[in-house]
Amino acid sequence: MDGDASSRPGGPSRCGGLRLGDRGKRRYAVDVSLRRKVRELRRLVPGGRQLPAEQLFLHTADYISRLKLQVQVLRALSKLYMP
Repeated sequence: MDGDASSRPGGPSRCGGLRLGDRGKRRYAVDVSLRRKVRELRRLVPGGRQLPAEQLFLHTADYISRLKLQVQVLRALSKLYMP
């Protein structure tokens, strides 16, 4: 018992505090979560359903910029027309 992996309570099947099987489950959960978020983003961004993921992210950034600009214009217009 000189401190090698087989002498620890977790034994050799542990890696970085997670059992090897747990890492696979966690990776799968992250993958499923990421796919779900990308699918939702495709639904929210106009034209997003037809784009590959890389272009979707660029298109999303442009879309957010345009939305921010629209908000600024509408705020400016509302100040002109509101007493």
